Amino acid sequence: MHLPTRNNKMSAEAMSPLRTSSPAPLEPPDVGTLSVAQDDSPQLVSPDEAARAWIAHLRNEGNMPERNNLIGLLEALVISRVPRLMPTADRTDIDVRMVIEDTSLNKKFPHMVDTQNGRLTGDDAIWTQCKTKMTHFCVRLVDSHGMPVKGSDVQDGGVELRLTMHKVVGDSSEALDNDSNPRPFEDLFRGRANGVFDPVVVLTESRHEFRFQVLLLSSDIGGARMFVKVAPTDPKLALDPKLTVQSRSFLSRARMPDESYSHNRDDRQTAKRQAAASQLLTMALTLADSQDLSPPASVDMDTFEEAPNKRQCSPEPSLVAQTDTP
Repeated sequence: MHLPTRNNKMSAEAMSPLRTSSPAPLEPPDVGTLSVAQDDSPQLVSPDEAARAWIAHLRNEGNMPERNNLIGLLEALVISRVPRLMPTADRTDIDVRMVIEDTSLNKKFPHMVDTQNGRLTGDDAIWTQCKTKMTHFCVRLVDSHGMPVKGSDVQDGGVELRLTMHKVVGDSSEALDNDSNPRPFEDLFRGRANGVFDPVVVLTESRHEFRFQVLLLSSDIGGARMFVKVAPTDPKLALDPKLTVQSRSFLSRARMPDESYSHNRDDRQTAKRQAAASQLLTMALTLADSQDLSPPASVDMDTFEEAPNKRQCSPEPSLVAQTDTP
């Protein structure tokens, strides 16, 4: 802004709070006004500098600024206090990348590694996920030193991430969707507690763990393997290969082999119990048919002999005395 001259008269244009005619420090003169160097080339100053210059001017009994000039100065001060965030999608100086956190120790991903009786080793081994078990796929944001980076530091409000699943064969860039599952009452994934799985999350911290069940089987897509990928939904951030990760390819099957054995064993045990119960029932019916259910014949009391182990009762004392009397 143009600072007041020695005669304390300023035009509206000269009172612009963002311009000054001098690159020199602003010093209030002894007569109570602000002095400037005699230079016709205007120079931009910050609202804070303009405000401090006016404060010094008024403290030295200088004239008050005009109404519109004061409003402009106050507006400039307010605007300068609002954080001006550079779009992080255009930033190239941020040190961040996305990595996959290992969840294989708890057999969350992969559920099983098939080596075909030891013939396959290392990266050649076949990873397998099972429909009946939860898959945990965990991603983290770190810097080049492996230290965690918050998603809110990468993008204002956090980085929005989307998990997708792809076939290895064909166009792997095209994500599978719910229509890829031939069973009409199932989606591509199932969430926790048999709920709906939301593949989109907003990562404000440095770590997120996706938890889901893979409902699509490899047999549904011609025996092909598949993989999951996590990438930002922001188109510009998604172009950064450091912010996109994808898993190893895996097969998706209905259940684990031990689950199949356990299921068959339970079926066999149930069948055995049912067969035993049926056999007992047949034996009971046969025994009932072979027994004579007619009422027993009358017993001849004269010929009836009590069992030798049956205890005899002694006669009443009064009866014995009457019998012995002559």
